[in-house]
Amino acid sequence: MKKIIIFFALVFPFISAAQSKNYRLYGHVYTVDNLTYTGYITWGKSNMYWIDLFRADKPNNPYTHYFKSEERLIFRNNGQDSPIPPTHLFSCRFGNIKSIQPLSNSKAELEIKDGNTIQLNRGNYNDIGTAIGIYSPDNTYATIRWDKITKVEFCSPDNDSIAPEKNQPICGIIKTDQGIYKGFITWDKDEKTAEATLDGQSQNGYRNLPFEVIQKITKNGNGCKVVLKNGKEYDMWGTNDVNTANRGIIVNMPNIGRVTIPWKNFEIFEATDIQDINILSYEDFGQPQRIYGEVTTRKGETYNGYMAYDLDEAMNFEILDGNNDNIIYEIPFKFVSSIEPKNYKYSFVTLTKGGSLSLGDSPDVNNENSGMLVFPDTGIPTYIPWKEIKLITFKEK
Repeated sequence: MKKIIIFFALVFPFISAAQSKNYRLYGHVYTVDNLTYTGYITWGKSNMYWIDLFRADKPNNPYTHYFKSEERLIFRNNGQDSPIPPTHLFSCRFGNIKSIQPLSNSKAELEIKDGNTIQLNRGNYNDIGTAIGIYSPDNTYATIRWDKITKVEFCSPDNDSIAPEKNQPICGIIKTDQGIYKGFITWDKDEKTAEATLDGQSQNGYRNLPFEVIQKITKNGNGCKVVLKNGKEYDMWGTNDVNTANRGIIVNMPNIGRVTIPWKNFEIFEATDIQDINILSYEDFGQPQRIYGEVTTRKGETYNGYMAYDLDEAMNFEILDGNNDNIIYEIPFKFVSSIEPKNYKYSFVTLTKGGSLSLGDSPDVNNENSGMLVFPDTGIPTYIPWKEIKLITFKEK
């Protein structure tokens, strides 16, 4: 497939140091011991920022009751046919969440910012049932087990709150054979903070280089050339940080979404200052909106209204998933302008911020999509199978 180059390294306004603490998770943790902890939160092992994703399974499909068995519709899921619409993954950024309440070791009730709630199962993800770390204003750090938590409420930090020195994000630009991506970096799906180290053999022995001292990493054969901010250079090899065993590089772009880049597509990393990233505070995640727009069929018919996309995503903070030549994209629907199904495998996606690309290998964008329910302002909803859709255009209501 022809590759579509997308330039995501946009120029953003300057962010002051005083504002920069606002990208960190913050809130109140209430416990079964009637204690309340307030401060900066680390959810599980690595979720620390409002743009990080919370993932869990939806226990059922709320749109099943719109379909009757005599209609003989067939839905596909993981290569299997079923007369019942499949259940789906729930995924959103932490900045869209108002609170989370444990219901069991594998279940939770999540409240979004408009007050609506959804019950979720842990599934194959680690965000339910995990311990939570919290850094309090008195410079103490507490780890709270899941079974000790009554509720977690998220909020903006107080004006006088002081963010911890550690856990600053790795900020940078990743150049690939498909394009350029700028945002918060997770290296090898592991190293996420500036104090985390890039490890490997070098001509001067084994090195553990903190990302905060690294200016540039260039792939070079089965290793990397590393340039430090002080000008020193190292050729490094021999570990999954710097060779083909690398598990992938994640770039979290605040106003676009998230990409996961396989090592074979990676070319260069260049460090940037956090002031060069358009960071999002909790307040930047506004009230959620239902997905609204127009569906045009291959017969030329048009349907306008609120949508249940793939009989799943109905809110603009939910995530569109898909791959483009091995690079995985996870894009909130609020950043998607239109989706045009092209064949059994791919759809052409246009973004609100500019840029477009083909996405495939996901039920969100291929022939395993369960289709669309469109709810008009008056009357009953209309179901449109994926194979009949020519174009979906998203609009503001």
